[in-house]
Amino acid sequence: MSSSNRTKHHLTFPVTLLLTLFLTVTSAQAADWPSFRNSASNAGASTETINIPLVEQWHSTAPDVEENGVVVANKIAYMLSEEGKLYAFNVTTGFEVPGFPVNTTATYSTPAVDIANNRIYVLAGSTLWAFNLDGTSAWTQSVGGTGSNYSQGPVIDSGFVYFKAGGNLLKYDAAGALQWIKSTSGNNTQPAIMGDFVYVNSESGQIRKYDKATGVEVIGGGFPITTTAQQASLTAINGKLFFKSDQLYAYSAADGSLLWSPQLIDGNATYYGSPAVAGGAVYVFGWDGRLYAFNENTGATLAGFPSVVLSTSGDRNWSSPAVAGDKVFVGAGTSQKLKVLGAAGTAQAGQVLAEYLTFSNDPQGFDLCSPAVSDGYVFAMLDGGGLYAFFGGGGTAPTGALTINGGTNCTNSTVVTLTLSNNNNANVTDMRISEDPFFAGAPWIPYQQTSSFTFSAGFGTKTVYAQLKDNQGLLSNVFTDQIDYKSSCATPRICDVDIDSDIDKLDLSDISKARGQIALPGDPRDANLDGKIDPRDVKVCIPLCTRPQCAI
Repeated sequence: MSSSNRTKHHLTFPVTLLLTLFLTVTSAQAADWPSFRNSASNAGASTETINIPLVEQWHSTAPDVEENGVVVANKIAYMLSEEGKLYAFNVTTGFEVPGFPVNTTATYSTPAVDIANNRIYVLAGSTLWAFNLDGTSAWTQSVGGTGSNYSQGPVIDSGFVYFKAGGNLLKYDAAGALQWIKSTSGNNTQPAIMGDFVYVNSESGQIRKYDKATGVEVIGGGFPITTTAQQASLTAINGKLFFKSDQLYAYSAADGSLLWSPQLIDGNATYYGSPAVAGGAVYVFGWDGRLYAFNENTGATLAGFPSVVLSTSGDRNWSSPAVAGDKVFVGAGTSQKLKVLGAAGTAQAGQVLAEYLTFSNDPQGFDLCSPAVSDGYVFAMLDGGGLYAFFGGGGTAPTGALTINGGTNCTNSTVVTLTLSNNNNANVTDMRISEDPFFAGAPWIPYQQTSSFTFSAGFGTKTVYAQLKDNQGLLSNVFTDQIDYKSSCATPRICDVDIDSDIDKLDLSDISKARGQIALPGDPRDANLDGKIDPRDVKVCIPLCTRPQCAI
């Protein structure tokens, strides 16, 4: 990276999994998030209050994420991986729970947890897997093809598990006994439960309604609803069904009538994104990269919405939003940023309150992956990027900034001086520093404002990452700075191509070899400053030689 393009970053970067930190501060309103959209209604909302700034507490690269979602129960985060493993992590430390991971089948889906009955359900391949909370197998059932099942999974209601597979809607009890099975097209959507009924999107242009106890389909009185084909799961809450397809639709759960359907401004076609409903507002993440919010009863656009563009229009903006109190969380497409916005009805409605950069080599970014909120944490995952745990349950995290060699652009030494500011926070006790954004092998050491650091071998742009920890165990976000490491940092002058302070035959030869090339600004070979390298540049340089006859 040239010095003119050098930038400083003070952003959140990934943190390694194995932290010895154990947080004692938790949200006063901690709650589980046991299925893909939290509740059997698929509302995607939590009762918790999350504070910002969020602080990245741990990051696990172990789950090979490809659309997979995370769920949380009893302070354990469960997640499936693309290659077919069920992982479990302690929420506060990030440590893997003994007995995990366990093998399933390759899947893109999300597990569901029934704490009351000691069950974790996984829908993968052609099987419904039931595990005990310690990771041992409880039972399995062959249920037929489960489709792609991106992010989505089973839902739990009153000790029973409901899901779609093999072109059917099925209900099992915690012992593995089939309660009923009913034919309904499609295998990819997650059922939604409200009151005495189960509602499903057939994927082929219908919303169907079944008696929860008997499985009998409700025919007539407006059902099945004819709508547009889509694989997004619907939300069933407050007597209404919210369905996001080419547009957002609100239907009556009683008679199937269309209540309202606003025409989104370039916000259509969100693919698998599901609506979130909380506080009288319905939220959807639009194809155009904006967050929309509508009055639940009337469909009117709420003040502050749509938001500014959060991710490039059409750039895999398929994440479903999650709501917690006065904030909405969205995985913003290929930006690889978790965005935090003010919820509808607040003073900062629709405004971006904070954003947190995650990391993945997969260009698809968040894609269909959707945030989850539990125990004072916001969990985010993205394709190829693993699982992130951001803490927002209280306490003031350390802040600061990192500079290399006082902010200079270049160094010709492998040893540099780092200045890591803690903003005069006397509670900061430790720091860690690395060229690895995951801090692999980097120990926590006592905090020093100034320290020396040795680069890895090889010239080029060097990036350093640093993080602070205070005496309460709270971590800062990760700070970073960059510098160009070169053999020489001398500023080249016209004709001195090899930057040795001499103009001689070696320089003239270098210019001749480059004839016909286009010259960038500042190129010492472009002696006549015409933007190209040719014999006329050699003629300009000959009189400037530092020795007679341009001797070496």
